[in-house]
Amino acid sequence: MSKYINIQFFAIAGQTTANFPNAIQDFYDRVALKKALPLITFRKWGQKRPLPRNKGEIIRFKKWGTLAPATTPLTEGITPVGNKLTYTEITAQVDQYGDWIPVTDRVLMTAIDPWLTEASEQLGEQEGETHDILMRNELMSGSNAIYAGSVDSREKVKAKVSSNELLLAVRALKLANVPRIMKQVNATTNYNTTPIRAAYIGIIHPYMTPDLEAIDGFVPIEKYPSQTGIMEGEVGSYKGIRFVETTQAICYEGAGDVPAAGVKVTGTKADVYPIIIFGEDAYGEVPLSGANHGIIIKVHGDSDRSDTSDPLNQRGSAGWKTMWTGKILDDSRMIRLECAVSA
Repeated sequence: MSKYINIQFFAIAGQTTANFPNAIQDFYDRVALKKALPLITFRKWGQKRPLPRNKGEIIRFKKWGTLAPATTPLTEGITPVGNKLTYTEITAQVDQYGDWIPVTDRVLMTAIDPWLTEASEQLGEQEGETHDILMRNELMSGSNAIYAGSVDSREKVKAKVSSNELLLAVRALKLANVPRIMKQVNATTNYNTTPIRAAYIGIIHPYMTPDLEAIDGFVPIEKYPSQTGIMEGEVGSYKGIRFVETTQAICYEGAGDVPAAGVKVTGTKADVYPIIIFGEDAYGEVPLSGANHGIIIKVHGDSDRSDTSDPLNQRGSAGWKTMWTGKILDDSRMIRLECAVSA
């Protein structure tokens, strides 16, 4: 996740950014980044579409078409008519998110302050978690779903995941010609990507991992032929799906049917845990970068006379603000598999 953190202060006499040395600003930037960047499990594989400056609040993603096979033989000496690329434009509304916490006049502006260090950590973690959950919620809204136990709705789910549902998911993605994912976004400020072994990605809750490990043919990461290229949170693979676990994965408590013994329940009904399985360009997002994003720290100087609500200049604030959205681009490239889990 790329982050450009712009620490700002009230532009008033006696209080400028010169009061806050660059080295200290950079320190708080790194503290916030360290907490926020790893929390992007649901956002690592989405198409990135930066929000242009001063271009409104609508972002446009492109869903590219494919070229039909050229099965007609060429005629000697005659140039064929040719073809052209096609795409569908998908728009999404960008919304603003943020939060802040109070800062007192006891924080240090000329040295690293323990309180601001802790505040930067908490704000960075909150921001990373917020956007991961927002992306998760968007992915959960997809209409392409399979329910464990061959039932037709979440309310009837009471069976744990089996090879049957996983094979159905893989077959559906293959029949839709969904490309496997071959790169992921790194948790760095440059928002660059790293090649990975081609596969569909399945995002799961840790409660789901033991049930996957019990499936005949599931390969845990410790048994991979090569230990290079393992993704953060990856637990294993099955039939072309690489599974990545995160505690941000959702659980619908008590949303299923009455199960047999050994299944996790709330009340008497099975808890339902979705697995999101997808290929390339299934969804997109506005990356957290550039002018649409910032962490802001404000502290009054003693000479400030403009804020009558704070006569002794004792209060300030530290917070974050960003413009962001995530969007499913192609439902056929994504499947939600809903299952019960072992107690």
